[in-house]
Amino acid sequence: VVQGFGREAGEALATSKRIAKIAFTGSTPVGSHILKCAAENIIPSTVELGGKSPNIYFEDIMQAEPAFIEKAAEGLVLAFFNQGEVCTCPSRALVQESIYPAFMEEVLKKVRAIKRGDPLDTETMVGAQASQQQYEKILSYLDIAPQEGAELLAGGSVEKLEGNLASGYYI
Repeated sequence: VVQGFGREAGEALATSKRIAKIAFTGSTPVGSHILKCAAENIIPSTVELGGKSPNIYFEDIMQAEPAFIEKAAEGLVLAFFNQGEVCTCPSRALVQESIYPAFMEEVLKKVRAIKRGDPLDTETMVGAQASQQQYEKILSYLDIAPQEGAELLAGGSVEKLEGNLASGYYI
């Protein structure tokens, strides 16, 4: 497993003679670049690109059993797990206006219960961002969101933890 950003990490892997197989999950432009580099070295490659995973909620879900509504809300909250670094992570939610207040209250109950902290603690649900660059990128999105009409319902700021976790990139 190699962590890194874009072309730099991808190109280093895709041009290495030591690599026997590439499996990449990420953006379409980087995946395309990796495939081009890998083709030159005839390295077998598999890519999963550009997932956006929208979640769409219609009013009929609010007529279901409470356990179903809870699971639907949980599905949206999964966007935050693994710091959002999951290829099937929900990137947006479309909620029918007639159920928006009630459904979002269910979602917010789950959001408020999220525990940030040490990734080795089994009670932790969200750890730190992988790097300062990723951290700053997310903070920039939080600045842009209200300008584009987003309404902040929870969080949206730096999370300061204590002790050994104080230097982590928590949001």
